[in-house]
Amino acid sequence: MSETDICGRALRSPRKAALDPEEVVSWLLSLARRHLMMELSWLSRLTPELQIIEALHGDAESFGIGPGTTTCYADSYCSRVLDGRLPPVIPNARADERTAPLVLTHRWGIGAYIGAPVVLDDGRLHGMLCCLSHDARPGLSSRDARFLALLAEVLARFISHLAHEREDRDLLVQRITSVIHERPTMIFQPVVAIRTRQIIGAEALARFPPGSGGPEAWFTAAASVGLRADLELAAIANALAVLPLLPNHLWLSVNASPTVVACGRIRDAVAEVATGRVVIEVTEHECIEDYEAMRAALDDLRQRGARIAVDDVGVANADLNRLLQLTPDILKMDRELTWRIDADPARQALVAALVRFASEIDAQVLAEGVETAAELAVLADIGVDHAQGFYLGYPGPLPLPKHCAA
Repeated sequence: MSETDICGRALRSPRKAALDPEEVVSWLLSLARRHLMMELSWLSRLTPELQIIEALHGDAESFGIGPGTTTCYADSYCSRVLDGRLPPVIPNARADERTAPLVLTHRWGIGAYIGAPVVLDDGRLHGMLCCLSHDARPGLSSRDARFLALLAEVLARFISHLAHEREDRDLLVQRITSVIHERPTMIFQPVVAIRTRQIIGAEALARFPPGSGGPEAWFTAAASVGLRADLELAAIANALAVLPLLPNHLWLSVNASPTVVACGRIRDAVAEVATGRVVIEVTEHECIEDYEAMRAALDDLRQRGARIAVDDVGVANADLNRLLQLTPDILKMDRELTWRIDADPARQALVAALVRFASEIDAQVLAEGVETAAELAVLADIGVDHAQGFYLGYPGPLPLPKHCAA
């Protein structure tokens, strides 16, 4: 069974690059105008009363037309093409008895016209794709009409696609906004001091309605509509609300992206709690654009008593740069370093180096993803301070267990 997104559809890979709608429409209008050797092309939207020019390409000024220009639908060439009173091609508008007396022929100085309806994929008429020239174009033919009709179909498909994307976006915003207002459900995974096997804290983890995708899918979707920071802060607020329910000697770790930290909004979220029991865990899901602003925000949180952790620390250059720039209080090892460390001398050497580095900057090391007694034993021998993982305790609702599972 495939996983579904928060709108109930199958999860899809994000697009590599979005097309700019204005550029696409402008390119198609340019193609129509240049191929047909006309002076102006436009895309209009039609209502029962009006023809509204949405986009143009060419010498619009000489026709006295611009984006947003409206004309009476009943007076337009387009209405007559659609009901059959005019053919789609008028090579000589001033000589054609059907168009010569029309108001628009004289107002706009139309010498030649060609138009094609833009019909959306649900059968609704959006408007018309039209080309105009001041001079007559005797060479215009039915072949040109077919070419313009083909471009109109391409435009219609593109507009339909945009409409579907807008509908999807609106639904996404509505669903995420609802969760923000209600706040995500939070569960808590124990963090254990390896030496004593005592629970010393917990990490708060956001969870969302069953069958609607995991946390990463939700936060990625929220980012796509500009709501990631709001969703993160809603989760953080819900997590911090339970801090008074934890025993006083336990601390609570909350996840925050660099954007949420740097903008300062997390400071307000932690202002009303015992900040000395809070660990701000900076996630690695996005690049840090401004380290100076990031350090200033972290220093402010430290002055309020919070400790800073950096998540998923590995051996990549980006990971090492984060450590040097942020000098965290807690280094959370990437779970890839923990996996089968008991059987891998190379992993053991890397973690030992990380422990030595942490000691030099007066920080502690926390291993994630501990799943076996053998992994825990090797981590203890190397000198890792803390650990969390299924072997020590599964994430779940409060209250936390009094003792770790190991």
